[in-house]
Amino acid sequence: MRAIRSIAIAGFILGILFKNLHWPGASYILLISGVLTIVTLGLLLFRKPGPMTVQLHYPAMLIGALMAVITGGLFKVMHWPGANMLLLLGLTICALWFLIPTRSEQATV
Repeated sequence: MRAIRSIAIAGFILGILFKNLHWPGASYILLISGVLTIVTLGLLLFRKPGPMTVQLHYPAMLIGALMAVITGGLFKVMHWPGANMLLLLGLTICALWFLIPTRSEQATV
């Protein structure tokens, strides 16, 4: 799954490059790689934690916000409506995620 996510993110960057240079096929590259990135981020929610995983507090909130940011960025580059609201919502939730105290921080207060 790590390889698929890496290919999707690389395709997303390549699609943005193609879109900026107005080359043909940029829209398709962006759509396919954006969907692949969102699907792999969504699958991270259901993965079993292993010995080398980092424990995040509220992972669904963070991954949902990242999905909104990726979709908003895709919409913004493609000049589709709703891009500003998706970016605003996703980035606001990402900022709030950093402000929510963890359980260990709540216990020390």
